Amino acid sequence: MTQQKELGRLAWADACRLIAMLGVIIIHVSAPIFYSAKSISLGSFLTATALDSVARVAVPLFAMLSGALLLGREGSGALTGVMSRLLKVAIPLAFWSVIYVFWVNYWEGRPLSITGALLQSLKGPVMYHLWFVYMIMGVYVVLPILQPLSVALLASKRFAVYFFGIWFLANAIKVYDHEPILNHLVLTDFLHWPGYFLLGFYLSKSNVFKALPSWFSLIVLGLASATTFLLSWYLNSDAPAPVETAMEYFSPNVMLASVAAFLLIGKIELSPRLIRPVAFFSGLVFPVYFMHLLVIELIKSGMLGFTLGLASMSSFSAILSLSLATFFVSLGIAAVTRAIPYSSRLVG
Repeated sequence: MTQQKELGRLAWADACRLIAMLGVIIIHVSAPIFYSAKSISLGSFLTATALDSVARVAVPLFAMLSGALLLGREGSGALTGVMSRLLKVAIPLAFWSVIYVFWVNYWEGRPLSITGALLQSLKGPVMYHLWFVYMIMGVYVVLPILQPLSVALLASKRFAVYFFGIWFLANAIKVYDHEPILNHLVLTDFLHWPGYFLLGFYLSKSNVFKALPSWFSLIVLGLASATTFLLSWYLNSDAPAPVETAMEYFSPNVMLASVAAFLLIGKIELSPRLIRPVAFFSGLVFPVYFMHLLVIELIKSGMLGFTLGLASMSSFSAILSLSLATFFVSLGIAAVTRAIPYSSRLVG
């Protein structure tokens, strides 16, 4: 990975965080069109599917980046650090859970209760995108276990091949071929999202992958994303309901695309003038992730004082326009909240 630093930060990591965030927004803007497959034109469905297929790497990118930055650091696996990391995530999660429950209850005419919202968040995500935050907290709990495992992976190529081979097969096979024996072996409980964390660490440190040229990663990314698109088209051609199988984060095509995207982004070198602003906006991604679904709805309803005229646009233009507007508006809101002392502890 390119070791371009400013203020102790890695420029490629900041760029990766922003790219992943934009990708997540594109996924969530495309989703309503994808799930309306039977009531829209084929062109609109294929446009949404194509953009969604390219953006599918976003969530694995977040996981791999977290592993690359957290694992291998002195003290990163210390038991004493687990609680502090959990609190940094849990407090904003509680705050935004209340916001989203209030938002839904307000429009449905139901009573607003902070206690009720918090109790609801203890049962699981109150809004679908918050599943990722719960998953991150779970991985933080096992971080002290992942730390020595990451060291062992770097120390032995044979062990790395064995571990990632088992991880890939245990997760990827189940997507397209539901072999009952894999469920009985219970391999995927631990070898699931923590595997992406370990993979991100290994890819960022292994000289073998650093030597791969950018053009190779770009070709793999293109082919894997095209496979996701074509498989999604095929699986949905006669399906009575939308089928998201090819877009699952552990499908082999998405896994390969994610690895290629991560390696490609790792070679990014920013202009010296861009390093500081990219680092600043990258630092706002956490609250942006929390708020972006709410911002999407606010923009679509015109409640922010402007409209995009999405109905008159092509599907491609509408998805990109709403995604970019959401991205920049969310960054702006996050930047304003950061001006309030200690707000990051609550808002993210």
